Amino acid sequence: IIELLKSNYVIKNIYATSDWYEKHKHLIDYSVTLVSHKECERISSLQTSPEVFALVEMKQSEKIILSDKILIIDDIKDTGNFGTIIRTADWFGIKTVICSEQSVELYNPKTIQATMGSFTRVNVHYTDLKVFLQTLSDDYVIYGTFMEGVALHKVAFAPKTAVIIGNESRGISSEIDKFVQEKICISKKNKESVDSLNAAIATAIVCYELTK
Repeated sequence: IIELLKSNYVIKNIYATSDWYEKHKHLIDYSVTLVSHKECERISSLQTSPEVFALVEMKQSEKIILSDKILIIDDIKDTGNFGTIIRTADWFGIKTVICSEQSVELYNPKTIQATMGSFTRVNVHYTDLKVFLQTLSDDYVIYGTFMEGVALHKVAFAPKTAVIIGNESRGISSEIDKFVQEKICISKKNKESVDSLNAAIATAIVCYELTK
C-alpha cells in the first residue's frame, strides 16, 4: 500500500483496523476508513487476514513504452510465478514486461500479492506476441530460454535485448519459437537432478546475467 501511495495508481479508499492505523499512520498521507478485525476476515481471501486493504482502480491498456531490456512472457499460467517474475524484473531494473494474451491476469489477487508492490513500477502489457515480435525494432536481439542452447554465462547480451520466458510445462510455443534469434539455457550441474527449473527462478537467473 505504501508502494501504491508513491505510484500513479488511483486509490479509491484504504481500509484498516484501528490497531494497524495507530502503528502506521505516520506513513499514510491518505484518509483511512477504520474497519473491525471481523470485517477484515470477510474482505480477505487469505486464511490469515491482513489488517489493511486498498481499493484501487485497474489501469486501462496503455501505449507500450519499450526499455532497453524487455521480458516477454509466453503463456505463463501460475499466479505466483508471474508475480515473482514482475518482482524480479523490478529488482533488476527491467521496466517492461510484455505478455501473451493467454498469460495469467496481472490483477489476479495472488499475482498482485506475489509482486510485493513491484507491479506499481514495472510496465506490464498484454498483446499478440506474434504481431509484437514481427514489428519489434531490428535494434533488439531476441533471446529465448530453452533446455538446450548457449550456456547463459557465455552469452554476450546485446545492448537492446528481449528475452522470451516460456510456459511452465511446455516452454516457448512453436509459433513464438521462430522469432528467437539466439537460444540460451541455464547449464545443469547435476545430471541426475530434476529435469527443469521453476519459471520464476529461471527468470531471476537470466535477469542477473542480463543486467550484471
